[in-house]
Amino acid sequence: MKARKPRTGTLRLSQAIWQGIFLVCLGALLAAGFNAVRTTGLPWTGTWSPASLAAAQRQGLEEIPLAEAWSLSQAGKALFVDARDPVSFYEGHIKGALNCPPAEAKRYLEEVRVLALSGLVIVAYCDGVDCPLSTELARSLQQAGVSSVRVLVDGWSRWRKAGFPTEKGGS
Repeated sequence: MKARKPRTGTLRLSQAIWQGIFLVCLGALLAAGFNAVRTTGLPWTGTWSPASLAAAQRQGLEEIPLAEAWSLSQAGKALFVDARDPVSFYEGHIKGALNCPPAEAKRYLEEVRVLALSGLVIVAYCDGVDCPLSTELARSLQQAGVSSVRVLVDGWSRWRKAGFPTEKGGS
């Protein structure tokens, strides 16, 4: 008996399947490597809720409790920096806050640095437990040498719910 010669269609399909498996494995390996070297890489285990991912992003930054932020505000020892967009800021913000979206951090850097050196605690905030803007802003300021930066998580909502002073308008 003669040995059967495999059909070329079957051979091509088998080759395509192995190439597909190789590409998927290569993609997974590259993704894992990229995630490992990223400073804000995603956790491999744990909760994947927006709040827990935001907490992981805040790693290395100091959070400030609402009561302490209020106390510093009352004593005139805090500069609140609102990381939200200008429209949201205009519609309402913590009284006396400076609007500084993360993309504009360099624009306000010297002003913030001088105020921090004068003894003010810089309190970055945005709105929502999973809002990354205050974290981005705080990290940018910290990397630029402003050491007294703290993050007020879900700052705008919590501040309003507590009945602390707010204002509208400004820039």
